[in-house]
Amino acid sequence: MMGSRYWELEHLRTGTIVGLLFISGKGPTEEEKGKLGEHFTTEQGYQFARQAGFEVLAAVKEYTGSLDRVRRVVKAQGFVNAVPSFLEHAKVLNGFSDLMIG
Repeated sequence: MMGSRYWELEHLRTGTIVGLLFISGKGPTEEEKGKLGEHFTTEQGYQFARQAGFEVLAAVKEYTGSLDRVRRVVKAQGFVNAVPSFLEHAKVLNGFSDLMIG
C-alpha cells in the first residue's frame, strides 16, 4: 500500500492565481467505505469532513510553507456519499466549514 504522501502527489491538485490557492480532489484518506444514512451516521460524516479539512490544511501548509500565509477560505465545496433519503448533507459538510472558521 502506498503512503499518504503518494496520495497527495497523485490526486491533490493545487494552483495559484493572483494570490489565491486552489485545492481540489481531497477527501479523508482513512475513511471507511459506505454511505451516510446506511453505514454511517450524520456525526460520523461530520468527523469525516473534519478529517478532510485537517488534510487540506496539511497540504496548504506543505505548499505555502506556513499556515500564517493564509488569510481566509474563500469557498469550500464538498460532496457527500449518501442514500437518497439522507437529508443532512449541510450538517456533514459543516465538519469541514467549522474547522476552517473555528
